[in-house]
Amino acid sequence: MLEKLRYLLCGLAMGAADVVPGVSGGTIAYITGIYDQLLSAIKAFGASFFREFFCGQWKRAFGRVPWGFLLPLVLGIFTSIFSLAKLTLWLLKTHPVELWSFFFGLIAASILIMVRGQRFHAGHWLLLAAGAVAAWLVTGAGAVSGMPHSWPYLFGAGFIALCAMILPGISGSFILVILGQYQHILSAVVNFRVDVLAVFMAGGIAGLMTFSRVLSACFRKFPAATNAVLIGVMLGCMRTVWPWHSGVTPALPPAFDAALLHAACACLGGLALPLVIQAIAAGKK
Repeated sequence: MLEKLRYLLCGLAMGAADVVPGVSGGTIAYITGIYDQLLSAIKAFGASFFREFFCGQWKRAFGRVPWGFLLPLVLGIFTSIFSLAKLTLWLLKTHPVELWSFFFGLIAASILIMVRGQRFHAGHWLLLAAGAVAAWLVTGAGAVSGMPHSWPYLFGAGFIALCAMILPGISGSFILVILGQYQHILSAVVNFRVDVLAVFMAGGIAGLMTFSRVLSACFRKFPAATNAVLIGVMLGCMRTVWPWHSGVTPALPPAFDAALLHAACACLGGLALPLVIQAIAAGKK
């Protein structure tokens, strides 16, 4: 029961992160130690599952899926998205610097956790640098204006965004901003527009089914190289959560005042959270 509660809380945290452009639910999954389980659970919905399902072998098909992990996690994600969307928007409007500072510290601590224990050679450091540069360039791209909200575009946006959401560092919400679909999807969540959400989720599920297998294979065959690229991606993506910007370029704080102290405290809270979670998990083991 406690394990299911843990998965539910992880799902709540992932959903809250995925609402914010610049923060990845995949990062939260990595911090909380459920990333491998998440990839394995998504992979359970493979060709064998659908073959048995459509042949009427439902018990055998559903027996492949780790429901004890997946149901509380998905429940937490959707509960968080639908309940915290308005709160997140309110925080972005009223306390943006503190919110971004918290997430900056959270991702910085995540990178420290990922680097710890890794043994990289020169090639891995090159991959890390390449991932950082690619993510820096992508996150510096402006939103595409005038994009339609037709079903094919929504399906494609869901496909790309949910692939990004399971990557540590890459924010699916930020990808939606770049594709010009963020406000439309968030409005659909707030107003519960079933048709828009159904098409978007269909594309997202298709993306998850495809990309989880690619990512899992990379971790299995090239673990160090894959970790190096992901760490680089997270480093490059930190430009999106830096609290102060001049246009799309990170800038220094405008003044050294109480607001900067609040931001520093929020950043320290973000730094401490994953380290405390990892320490608790290590203590239990």
